[in-house]
Amino acid sequence: MNEKLIAPLTGKFAGRPQTPLDHRLASALRRLHSRLRPSACSVYLLTEDGRELAAAMIVATPLSFTMIARAAADDLHFPASRAFQTGELVLFERADLQNLARRFPAVLAATAYPMLIAAVPVRTARHRFGAVGLRWAPPREVSRQELEYLRTVADELACEVERLVEQGVSVEAPFVPLFIPESSAPSHDALQPVPAPDAAPHQREEPPGGPPAEITHLYRLQKLTSDLSAAVGTRDVVGTAQTHLVRPFGGRGLMLCLAQNERLHVVGAAGFSREAIHRVEGTLLARHAPETDTVTGVEIQFFSTLEEVRQAYPNFDHDPEYQARAYMPLISNGRVVGCCVLEFAESGRVLAADERAILMLMLEQVGQSLERARSCDVEQALTQTMQRSLLPRSLLHQSEVVTTARYLPATEGAEVGGDWYDTPALPDGRIGLVIGDVEGHSLGAVGLMGQLRSAVRAYAAEGHEPASVLERSNRLLAELDTDLYATCCCMWLDVATGIASVATAGHPVPLISDVQGRITSARLPVGPPLGIDAGAHYQQEEIQMYQGSVAALFTDGLLDARRLGADAAAERLARVLAEYCGENLEVLADRLVGDRLPRLAPVDDAALLLLRYEGAQPESRPQVARTSIPRHDLQGVARIRRFIAGLFAEWRLLYLRDDVELMTCEVVTNALIHAHSEVDLRLRQYPDRVRVEVRDSDPYPPVPTAVLSLDQANQEAESGRGLLIVDALATAWGSSPSGRGKTTWFEIRVPENPDPLGDRR
Repeated sequence: MNEKLIAPLTGKFAGRPQTPLDHRLASALRRLHSRLRPSACSVYLLTEDGRELAAAMIVATPLSFTMIARAAADDLHFPASRAFQTGELVLFERADLQNLARRFPAVLAATAYPMLIAAVPVRTARHRFGAVGLRWAPPREVSRQELEYLRTVADELACEVERLVEQGVSVEAPFVPLFIPESSAPSHDALQPVPAPDAAPHQREEPPGGPPAEITHLYRLQKLTSDLSAAVGTRDVVGTAQTHLVRPFGGRGLMLCLAQNERLHVVGAAGFSREAIHRVEGTLLARHAPETDTVTGVEIQFFSTLEEVRQAYPNFDHDPEYQARAYMPLISNGRVVGCCVLEFAESGRVLAADERAILMLMLEQVGQSLERARSCDVEQALTQTMQRSLLPRSLLHQSEVVTTARYLPATEGAEVGGDWYDTPALPDGRIGLVIGDVEGHSLGAVGLMGQLRSAVRAYAAEGHEPASVLERSNRLLAELDTDLYATCCCMWLDVATGIASVATAGHPVPLISDVQGRITSARLPVGPPLGIDAGAHYQQEEIQMYQGSVAALFTDGLLDARRLGADAAAERLARVLAEYCGENLEVLADRLVGDRLPRLAPVDDAALLLLRYEGAQPESRPQVARTSIPRHDLQGVARIRRFIAGLFAEWRLLYLRDDVELMTCEVVTNALIHAHSEVDLRLRQYPDRVRVEVRDSDPYPPVPTAVLSLDQANQEAESGRGLLIVDALATAWGSSPSGRGKTTWFEIRVPENPDPLGDRR
């Protein structure tokens, strides 16, 4: 970086060189502050992507920290956004602020006291740039002449900004707003004013610089602390650190490491190559390296060039793309827990003393948050492992039905809920479907769910009808003397007749769609939840299912009942089921849960159990085959080849054998390597297609990509090169979470007139 640009940063500037745009903004804000005397005053400009208005400059007053940093440019609930969109002066008073806080609780701290807000657009006839926002606390009467003056200054600023745009000057909002002092008197180290082109004589330019660099640093620290308080897991902390530590300090990469068991482990990185991360991961703390010396020696190290680090560490395996780097300890509760590596965009970068000081203060917050997040991650992994272990390893497998399931954990907090499902075996040959939801989100709820699932399975195995199973489970739950209650729905299907017997305890009744998309459900009273009344009785009704019918059992977490209401949410789910009932069952399940995913982070877990009734006519049923491979048994892939060869000879489909065998072995091998579980293989022959399902216990989907990119999502993705083959050969394929893990499936079309020479025995 040019030393001439670094020099002002070592004084009392706000961490970046000032620009002609800064001078225009500062002049306008100081005129407004001097004349109207607001409690806080700022100007908002569009961000680089044009989606948000962000504070570009703020007058440093005691209330400047309460200014809303950014808002969506099209959200009319915010004063600056409304002025920007409408082109009109906007006044916000008490009622408007209360509505704003109700809709966006995060701004409550900025609206917690009486005030008056005025916002006016910064726009010309050809361009919209942003808005100016003022607030008075306590609120006061603002005269018409004062409001006219506000609009006049904003219009003049818009014309000046437009001239800068015509000169090629960028006018996007900076990542960190510049704070300027209240006083109009320039300080001794201020930049000289930049004359405005064609400026009116009365518009005297004043430099934006001044003494409040400390305020900017405190602003950075306050924003980091605020964002870290909302971070739940390690990924959230790493993302927040990247946002507040990389760009604002001229960086291009960040690596956060924690010390554990005498080694250094990378918990998050951005902007570093995979090779650079591997050089650090697992490094012994006893080794002489910049990262380890930072931890063991509790020292801060800055190397502005590759030559400097080579002199300090001649035996170190250096990154060939090495730029200027800073190595700083991560401190939590008075002890060093790891280190942060910050790489700058250019060699020769030097951090000023005040930048180093604020950076270490910020890293102390990051270190504490990382340790807290790691503990939260461990707890969340424990509870989710316990919850998933209580779900069935696999669903029932019969030629008369096709089944699949989904479980979606809540994304808020580290605790999990008690949603569950099961397909218990019935002694009379019927098929059992059970779904339930234990109240609460805790380990206690998960434990009770496990007890209830075992009880229902045991009563079903004894041959009891659904209503009787619920009554016995209800008495058992009452005897456990727990404060929790549960809802549950049982459905027994007779595959010979298609008659389903249904009973429910406080749970939504199943939705059933026929092949034409007509939705039916059991017309029976919903009994009380289990555990409420030990003497409760439950009623049972029958529903007729036909060939191709689909039954959907679900928990209320799948619905958006809090926003739409229970009835409207159930109707929407029924519409999706009716519209896509003819789809592949895995695709249908993804559509039903996908209708929930794009919304705000769900606060409740959800479960879905789907069954398609293939019908009782023997000639129309698909042929079904199944086999399994023990975990880590890679030799079992050879047995899969022999199994498929024999099966396709029996099905007279040898002309499809090579493609199916190749795709199946790729998917099975991938599951054996990455899932660390038994692999279940199922094949179904239909008149027009063959379907293959590979089920394992790893819930994360495979990714068909030849080269992994370095973003966070793909760093966690498993290698899926073999799936490129599946993607090329299969008619359709997909991967969906099911039970404890996932089901990776594909289908291949059976030609109407196959080549008879291809079917050689």
